Amino acid sequence: MSFTTAARSLTAAALVAGAAAAMMPATASAAEARDSSASAVQMLAVHPMVSHARAYIGQSGGQCKEFVQRIHNEVYVRDLGPNYWGAYVDAGYHRISKAEVRAGDIIQETDAATHTRGIHTAIVSGNPDGPTIRVVDSNWVGYERVGEHTYDPTAHAQSKGGVAYYWRKG
Repeated sequence: MSFTTAARSLTAAALVAGAAAAMMPATASAAEARDSSASAVQMLAVHPMVSHARAYIGQSGGQCKEFVQRIHNEVYVRDLGPNYWGAYVDAGYHRISKAEVRAGDIIQETDAATHTRGIHTAIVSGNPDGPTIRVVDSNWVGYERVGEHTYDPTAHAQSKGGVAYYWRKG
């Protein structure tokens, strides 16, 4: 994580902790205020892939797979590689179900037959909410522009004749 990203995270944590303490009733004990502040700060604990990707929101990120590769390479200092299936296996990822998805995981939509034609790639930034998942990606909110949004990867992949796979590092 860069110094700027770390500073932003600490500043945000301090603001949320202060806001949480400010919202406590005047009769609240110091322990209650501490617990509330700790909970607020824990909510900010974000996977490094997500916090790093969010630093690019609004900027040009290139194609979606290219953007996810860049984020992976900067966070893990290891080349993810260009391929749509083997790159994840080679980099220590394993497939998980959509129900298991959490922030920091990667969604890779490919053709169902050969896994050689990419449809879309994104970094999960929030837990699934029914069929939709919150993601940070490039080339969705605007041409080669990084953004954060919610979408249904399964439905999107199927509409393009493909399938969505979910990958977790480790």
